[in-house]
Amino acid sequence: MTKNNVSYKVDDSSGSIGRRYARSDEIGVAFGITIDFDTVNKTPQTATLRDRDSMRQIRAEVAELPAMVRDLSNGTLTWAEVEKKFPIFEGQETSSKKE
Repeated sequence: MTKNNVSYKVDDSSGSIGRRYARSDEIGVAFGITIDFDTVNKTPQTATLRDRDSMRQIRAEVAELPAMVRDLSNGTLTWAEVEKKFPIFEGQETSSKKE
């Protein structure tokens, strides 16, 4: 994120993901990246990116996310364009084994 001039804050609190989203929404965080079990257990490594305004999420490769957030933040990319390229993520389908 830093290499793409994107400021960020890590929320490693023990609250539920819903509470974390609510806290982020409250302080005006436009986009949130969630690292989950699938991020660390599957290849390629992916994470979810959440848009505050629509509350919709996509799943993309971790390496793509910093530039995507930068472009969304500076207006050179829209959330609609992101949704055309990446499927909407609707729920966790975690596997317990590393693939």
